[in-house]
Amino acid sequence: MRIKVRLGEKGQLVIPKIVREHIGLHDRGYAMIEVKERSLEIKPISKEDIVREWREIAERYGGDLSRMKFVYGDRLYEEVFG
Repeated sequence: MRIKVRLGEKGQLVIPKIVREHIGLHDRGYAMIEVKERSLEIKPISKEDIVREWREIAERYGGDLSRMKFVYGDRLYEEVFG
């Protein structure tokens, strides 16, 4: 599927409804955006997927967030979404 879209004034991109439905994106849902060279890959992810990732990371660190030494959650973000 190939659809031409126009960016808004602030560079915002609206994903057309037909595309959202085709790949399984839903209102108030979550998505993973990956930059690949000069393109984007957008994948739907569930809240359950995010929670599972966070739990696995917490288990690796013994559930002690202070040991994780995050600065505004940057390492956690990288591990969950990286």
